[in-house]
Amino acid sequence: MGKLSFRPKSTVLVHGKPWRVVRTVSPTEVLLEEAGTHRKEVFDIADLKADANPGEAPPPAIDSLDEDDLAEARRRLEIIKPLLSIGRGRTKAIDTAAAEYGLGRRTIERWLHNYEARELLSDLAPQRRKRPMPTRLHAEVEALVAKVIEDFYLTKQNLSPRKAYETLKRLCAGIRRKRPHEETFRRRLDAVPEELKLRRRKGRKAARDRFAEVKGAFPGADFPLAVVQIDHTRLDIDLVDDDTRQPIGRPNLTLAIDVYSRMVTGFYLSLDPPNAFSVGMCIAHSALDKDAHLDRLGIKGRWPVWGLPRRIHADNGKEFHSKTLDKVCQQYGIAITWRPVKVPNYGGHIERFLGTTARELHAIPGTTFANTRDRGEYNSAKQAVITLDALERWLTQFFVGVYHQRVHSGIGCPPEEQWRRGIMGHGRHKGTGLHDPIPDPRRFWRDLLPYTERLVRREGIVWDKISYFSDALRPWINARKGGRAQKFIVRRNPRDISRLYFLDPEIGDYLEIPYRDLAKPSISIWEYREAERFLRDQGRAAENEDVIFAAREDMARIVAEAKTETRKARRTRQRRKPNAQVTEPGTAPVAAAPSGRLSLVVDNTGRQADEFDIPDDIAITFEEL
Repeated sequence: MGKLSFRPKSTVLVHGKPWRVVRTVSPTEVLLEEAGTHRKEVFDIADLKADANPGEAPPPAIDSLDEDDLAEARRRLEIIKPLLSIGRGRTKAIDTAAAEYGLGRRTIERWLHNYEARELLSDLAPQRRKRPMPTRLHAEVEALVAKVIEDFYLTKQNLSPRKAYETLKRLCAGIRRKRPHEETFRRRLDAVPEELKLRRRKGRKAARDRFAEVKGAFPGADFPLAVVQIDHTRLDIDLVDDDTRQPIGRPNLTLAIDVYSRMVTGFYLSLDPPNAFSVGMCIAHSALDKDAHLDRLGIKGRWPVWGLPRRIHADNGKEFHSKTLDKVCQQYGIAITWRPVKVPNYGGHIERFLGTTARELHAIPGTTFANTRDRGEYNSAKQAVITLDALERWLTQFFVGVYHQRVHSGIGCPPEEQWRRGIMGHGRHKGTGLHDPIPDPRRFWRDLLPYTERLVRREGIVWDKISYFSDALRPWINARKGGRAQKFIVRRNPRDISRLYFLDPEIGDYLEIPYRDLAKPSISIWEYREAERFLRDQGRAAENEDVIFAAREDMARIVAEAKTETRKARRTRQRRKPNAQVTEPGTAPVAAAPSGRLSLVVDNTGRQADEFDIPDDIAITFEEL
């Protein structure tokens, strides 16, 4: 798959014909030159396609690499990283790097070529497997590693990791012990807390300035997507069920904001508590193009934010420390930092914005307000009128039509204008240009799904007592590796567990594997857990998938037959409804939500239709939100 790039001299396709990018005209337009005729014309970026390369192999999945290959890929990236931004003089810089690291010039050129094509870490992994290197070190070597870190690296000398490793090599030679691999030593350095590193190497003031930031410029947020903050909040609003319009409780919002411009980069709205999946879906929404999202909701306007963030900043919640997020950040070159423990005001940009959003919501019927004093005698459940889908539309309209357009006191201009300045340049500040879109949105989305390891048996793959099977699994049935049963990485969407994504080791990519019994309905993992709980409450065991699916049907019947439903039952039914925010890119979109207009309905029973002379443009309008 070709990579779509808006950088000058890049080739793109417009209606199947090749054009060359001349320059960026606006955050949503570029000036192109037609190949052959040299005719120039301005196009909207939505009209551009990647110049496909049929012979290009798909990138290996990050999950297909073992730890040694990942370590080697990271080492190679550190070597070529200083060369990526060099235009003139790159040849000399490559020669210098080759001499410094004892590598061939063509080796470094090959690494640069492989990485610059897609900018994925996995493209730097070695093609051949190496013998696993033992990670346990001799006790004397462990003591020397600790000594070098404490007495040489964590000092005002500010030694580079490479210099510190040279010191370790000399000390190991002195006691005649084999030195550890440099990547092993670097992993020990990575384990040292960032605040401790900065305090010991740069001083207390430097550590305080970075880890006690409250107001003013956030460190490193010097251009769009340099730093994206992500956080959660439970919104102060009671929702109602789509069908009965009865209250179902408060939703949770996971939101990402670009610190440089204060633009909202993406969000995820759910009735479930914040978790690793909600973080993944928020990141996916943040990095991918928003046009389909706006079209689905029927919202006019532009949300010109897409692309990978340079760094993600989040709190210390366990959902931000998942293996899935860690692997995605490694694969796509995203750094992730966490808010220091016991410093609640670090990361105040997103917290202040979440507070702003909460205050805006207080104008909607059904608000619970932030505290009991503001609430008074107001009954939020009785006043509730807004559904989950409608709230998604309201939030999107607020972000795109209001918040992005009004002056932000922290930056002195509207967020969208600050974003434009960061892209196009302003005064002496040189713009970054348009960010490249994600080359393979579907692959990116799948990489953010939760994963586990499973065996392939004759019945297929079993996950949570549900069997999945496809002919693509046959070569791997009862496979063994190194004398043991081989486990394979599989992923699935918690909102729809009717299929798995199986990582095929031979092709290094994911294959879609459906239920073994295709007659069974699509359900969410939340419904599956509720069915298990339902069986336990009845004193029955969740023996197999047939029992669980039967229990799920019993639960649905009980909810449907209830004359007066409890809030929990209504919330249960609402959770079963499709969530368009977690639709896989490239699949059919969920039908657009109602436009917010009530049609005038006339009962013509016993009358001729032409007795009612009602103009076509008459309708009853209302403020649904």
